[in-house]
Amino acid sequence: MWCGFNSQVQPTATECLTITIMRATRKIARGPGRLNFPPRAPNLPGRPNDFSLDLAAKSTTGSRQVLHLFGPALSNRGLKAARSLVLHRSGIGRSLLVLLAVLGLHHPAFSQVKPDASQTSRAIKKILLVTGVDYPGHKWTETAPVLARAIGQDPRLAVTLIDQPSFLAAPQVFDYDVIVLHFMNWEVPAPGPQACANLQRFVREGRGLVLVHFACGAFQDWPEFVELAGRVWDPQLRPHDPHGPYRVDVLDGGHPIVRGLESFETIDELYTCLAGDRPIELLATARSKVDGRDYPMAFVLKYGEGRVFHSPLGHDVAALSVPAVQMLFRRGCAWCAGIPVDFEPTADPNEPAGDAPPKKVILMAGPASHGRGEHTWPEDAILLAECLQTAGNIKKIRIEVIQNGWPKDPAVLDDAAAIVLLSDGLTSHPWRQSDRRRKIRQLAAKGVGLALIHYALAPPEGGEADFLVWVGGYWQLGYSQNPIQTLEVAPATAAHPICRGWRPFTARDEFYYRIRFGEQDKRLVPILTGLLPEAAGGPEILAWAIERQDGGRGFGFTGGHYHANWKIEPFRRMVLNAILWTAKVAVPKEGVLSRIPEPRGQ
Repeated sequence: MWCGFNSQVQPTATECLTITIMRATRKIARGPGRLNFPPRAPNLPGRPNDFSLDLAAKSTTGSRQVLHLFGPALSNRGLKAARSLVLHRSGIGRSLLVLLAVLGLHHPAFSQVKPDASQTSRAIKKILLVTGVDYPGHKWTETAPVLARAIGQDPRLAVTLIDQPSFLAAPQVFDYDVIVLHFMNWEVPAPGPQACANLQRFVREGRGLVLVHFACGAFQDWPEFVELAGRVWDPQLRPHDPHGPYRVDVLDGGHPIVRGLESFETIDELYTCLAGDRPIELLATARSKVDGRDYPMAFVLKYGEGRVFHSPLGHDVAALSVPAVQMLFRRGCAWCAGIPVDFEPTADPNEPAGDAPPKKVILMAGPASHGRGEHTWPEDAILLAECLQTAGNIKKIRIEVIQNGWPKDPAVLDDAAAIVLLSDGLTSHPWRQSDRRRKIRQLAAKGVGLALIHYALAPPEGGEADFLVWVGGYWQLGYSQNPIQTLEVAPATAAHPICRGWRPFTARDEFYYRIRFGEQDKRLVPILTGLLPEAAGGPEILAWAIERQDGGRGFGFTGGHYHANWKIEPFRRMVLNAILWTAKVAVPKEGVLSRIPEPRGQ
């Protein structure tokens, strides 16, 4: 029973009871199986918070589990009745057993579980995210938590995730301010007439509705749905362009949801299948590479007294991890809830509070090479260190510069929040020794951030797999390209912290392209892109960021061949932002404000 995912508050006991009965009934009807209860379900005193109920028809294991887990929540009479059902192996017996266990949720030990007061005091609007079924290519179990976390970054929005669309038929939906539809009832019945009536009344009376990706295809047999959604999936139309990269053009209409948001690149399905003639206000479009037409990527409308935000973006975890996409859905929820949308999280949630000691950043420089002004790693590291030390708008951090590519005592790395490597690569890479990579591997496993600049992205032999894990990509000999040319480059998104405070710029550099990234790596977020004359197929990713499963962060930047380029302010600001972000230090809204140090000896 996944009765709720919670970025802010727990669902009520009544909501959990309703969902549990729905799921138990469905499971029993299907026969043998398991009814899962994940860690988000409220605890019973003295009982585990992560368990599953075995519904095998010819086993009493599940019955005993129910008695063990819910026994304290049942009356003595109920407990005796439940024990008598342990020996009853019929479908009716199993049904009664499950429902009896469910009814135990009314016991005070369950119903008195309260959300944390510090959380509910900040949350002023309740968001119900409904998921649980979709087209098989849409992995809702992966995307729904990502979407819920993205919305819940606004502490004013309390997100509850329900994996049962039929919950829309329950009266408890009216306890919420906004419903987010993240499902499509693919080859299963729609939630039913009561759910339709509730949804229609919910929005008409002044609440909000948000539709995500293929939610445009839900309720196919309900004519009123097109009035609610504005545009709906038409199976007679071409569904979408092939999954791949494209640009989302944000329209300059002044709507608060897109105010200050710049056009951005994403990798997603560009839907071309939306039909309807209801008046809508377009917020963003994208041009199809197949037919050259523009299609809506985000729009709003009114329904009765309520507000609706609809975007077909969000095919998978990678698409929902694009910061601009997360901003659209977060702001869309706030707008539908009737509160200002200008909140954006500026403090990193990983940033220590209070008077915690400053974080330590290590700038590791390999020996200089290539001649004057090129691959001057020691000078580059010192310049970046001084820029960070003199920046007046960031939290104090400890910065250590290590020369020759590796410290004499590797123990100095143990308390680092991030390591930034500027060096040559391949056979000259400072981490070519296996014991050094083993040390970095241990640090990464602890969540230490890693940033690799320019040639440091070319791993030594045997280091390719590590680099994919640590930073998400690498320069591959014989595959990647490294022309020196003057290039106009631009931020790939306006929303990621690394992209704060800088705009497109032009630089002459050895920007590597055709980087070897992991196949369908959902962690990858493009940061800097440019259209290289030699490249085909659109802009190339020249800088990127990832958040690793070990809790650490990775950053790669293919530029940095010439020392003189650090004088280019947006070039420098992007890398300084990235160093802070990789170390989990809050990046200022305007980015790191720095100045080039005066030449030594003057």
